[in-house]
Amino acid sequence: MLSNRIARKIFISGIVQGVGFRPFIYRLAKKFKLKGYVRNLGGSEVEVLIEGPKILVEEFIRSINIEKPRAAKIESLVVEEAAPIGANDFVILKSDKKAKLYSMIPPDFGVCEYCLSEVLDPNSRHYRYPFNSCAWCGPRFSIIEKLPYDRENTSMRDFPLCEDCMREYTDPTNIRRFHIQGISCPKCGPKVWLATTDGEKIEVDDPITEAAKLVDEGYIIAVKGLGGFHIAALATDDDVVLKLRKRKRRRYKPFALMALDIEVAQQIVEIDSKAREILESPEKPIVLLPEKDDSSVSKYVAPGLDKQGIMLPYTPLHYLLLKDTRDRFLIMTSGNKKGKPMCTDEQCAITRLSGIVDFFLFHNRRIINRVDDSVVRFTDGELTFLRRSRGYAPVWIRLPFKLNKKIIAFGAELQNVGAVGFDDKVVLTQFIGDTDEIENLDYLNRALKFFSSVYEIDPGEAILVADKHPRYASRLLAEKWAHQYKSKLVHIQHHYAHVVSVLAEKKFPLDSKVVGIAIDGLGYGDDGQIWGGEIFVASYKEYIRVGHLEYHYMPGGDLAVIYPIRMVISILSKFMEEEEIIQFLKKRNLIKGLRKGVPELKIVFKQLATAPRTSSLGRVLDAASHLLNICYERTYEGEPAIKLEAVAKNGRLIS
Repeated sequence: MLSNRIARKIFISGIVQGVGFRPFIYRLAKKFKLKGYVRNLGGSEVEVLIEGPKILVEEFIRSINIEKPRAAKIESLVVEEAAPIGANDFVILKSDKKAKLYSMIPPDFGVCEYCLSEVLDPNSRHYRYPFNSCAWCGPRFSIIEKLPYDRENTSMRDFPLCEDCMREYTDPTNIRRFHIQGISCPKCGPKVWLATTDGEKIEVDDPITEAAKLVDEGYIIAVKGLGGFHIAALATDDDVVLKLRKRKRRRYKPFALMALDIEVAQQIVEIDSKAREILESPEKPIVLLPEKDDSSVSKYVAPGLDKQGIMLPYTPLHYLLLKDTRDRFLIMTSGNKKGKPMCTDEQCAITRLSGIVDFFLFHNRRIINRVDDSVVRFTDGELTFLRRSRGYAPVWIRLPFKLNKKIIAFGAELQNVGAVGFDDKVVLTQFIGDTDEIENLDYLNRALKFFSSVYEIDPGEAILVADKHPRYASRLLAEKWAHQYKSKLVHIQHHYAHVVSVLAEKKFPLDSKVVGIAIDGLGYGDDGQIWGGEIFVASYKEYIRVGHLEYHYMPGGDLAVIYPIRMVISILSKFMEEEEIIQFLKKRNLIKGLRKGVPELKIVFKQLATAPRTSSLGRVLDAASHLLNICYERTYEGEPAIKLEAVAKNGRLIS
C-alpha cells in the first residue's frame, strides 16, 4: 500500500554520465527491492525517483556514495521529498530532452583491474585483447564526435557488437557492461597489427609480442594508443636513448617512462602513499617523482634532473607490450616531430615518424580527439598540474559564482589550453601545445569549435577572451573569430589571469580582494614591457600592480631566453664595467654560453642600449643557472631553472 511507502527524488551531479552510473543505480534499486526510475538530465546530472519502505530508501541513498562506480565522481547529491507514484518496477528512462545541453563529456579512464584480469586470463574471451574496457575504464573523450555519449556518436560505431557483447550489453545483472557504449571483444572490436616504416603490414601471430621483441633488440617503435601515438624504446640502454634523442632532435628534454605496475615503478622512483594513489588512479597521469640512486634508467633519459616522469599503463595494449619486454618499463614519449602536435592517425605517423622509429604498432580504432598525457607533481604534499589533459579533460571546473555571459577563451602562446565558460562552469580543452606552431593553432581552433558546439555556445553571443600580447597567435585567432562572428573581444593581462585563475580554483567568492604574486617566464605588461615577477592587489573585476621585480634588459630579445648568459651580462652591467664583466666571465669559464665567444659578447653590450626590459623572475633564475655553470642554453621550456632546482635539492655552500 502507498501509505506504507515513502518516495524521494535524488539529483546527483558530477561525472555520472558515460561511467555506468544509471546501470549502477538500477542494480542498487533492485538490490533493495525499491521501485522508481533513473534518467540522465542536462547539467551532467542524474535524476532518481525511488520509493519503498523508509529504512530501505535511506539505506539506498547511503549506498550511492559508498558503492558508486570507480570512474564516477559525485559533486553533489540532493535529496527531495516526493509523493509516491505507485511504481511497480524500477526502470532506466530515456535521457531528458535537455540532456544534450550541458552534459559533461566523460574523460578517458585508465584500464581497471577487472578488465586487466580478463586480459591476463587464458580462459577469458578477452584474453590478450588490447582494447578491453567496461563501465569503469576505457576511452571516452578521445573517441567521441558529439553528445550524447552513445556508441553511434563515437568511433566505436565502426565495430558493431557481436552476439556475446550484445548479450552483456543488454543484461541488467552485468555490473560492468550493461548499457556501456564502448565495449568490444576480439571477435567484434578493433584490431592491432605491426607495420614497417612505409606502412606495409608485417604478418606475425601476435603483433604486440613481436613489437616487444623488437624493442628489446634496441629498435624504436611508434605505438598508436588511446589519444595519439607514443614512441617506445628501451630506457636502460644509453645507445638507444641517444639514438632516439638524435632522431627526435631532442637534446636534453626529459622523456617520460611507463612502468608495468607499481612494483616495477618502485625500482625507479620514490613512491609514497599519495603518489601511489595518483599513479593507480583512473586518470593515470605522468607523475614527477624523485629518482632512486640505484635506478637502472639511463642517465640520458632525464639529463641533469633528479626526478623521473613516470606513469602506469592506461590501456591493455600498453600493459601487454610492457609485460612482454625484458625491463618491464620503457620510454613512452609523445609521437610527434619537434614542435608538431602528436600524430593520431596512420598517415601522419608514416609521414612524420618514419625518420624517428623503426616499426609501427597500429590499430584501427579512430582517434577523434587528440589527448596528450597529463603531467602532475607534488608541491608541499599537494597535487599540482603541469599539464591537464588525458584523464582530466574535459571535466568541467565549477566556479563559486555564475557567469552573466558565455565565454570562449583562447589561452596564451606557450603550453596553450583553451576554455569555454557558461553558468557556473568552465570547461578546459585538452592540452593544445605552443600556438606559434600553425598546426597547434589550428587544433586550438577546432577544439574551441567542438566545445562551443557541444555546449551550444554561439560565438556571436559570447564574450571572447585573449591574452593581451599583440603578437600571440592565439590572440590573432581570437580577433579572427571576433571579426567573423561580430563578437565582443576582451584582452586580459597575462599575469592578472594567473592570479584570477587561482581565485577561481580556490573558490574565492565574487567580491574577494587579494594580494596576488604572479611569477613566470614572460607576459606582455600594461607598460609594453615584459612582465614576470608581479605583485597585484586584485579581484575578479580589476587589479592594481603594486610591486614588481627590478627591470633588467634582455639583450637580443628572445635570444636572452635561449642563452641565459645574456641575462647574466645584463644584470652584471648594472654594477660592473664591460672589461670587469669580460674578465669575470672568463675566470668562471662562462663565455662558452655565447656561440661566438668574446666577439659576440661585444655585440651583447651594444644591444643593451636598445633591448626590451623585463621584470621576469624566470630570467633571473636562468641567469643564476648559468652563473653556477649548470645550464648554458635553454633547449626546452624552463630548462635552466629546472636544472637549477635539481642541483639545489642537494645543494652545498659555494665560495
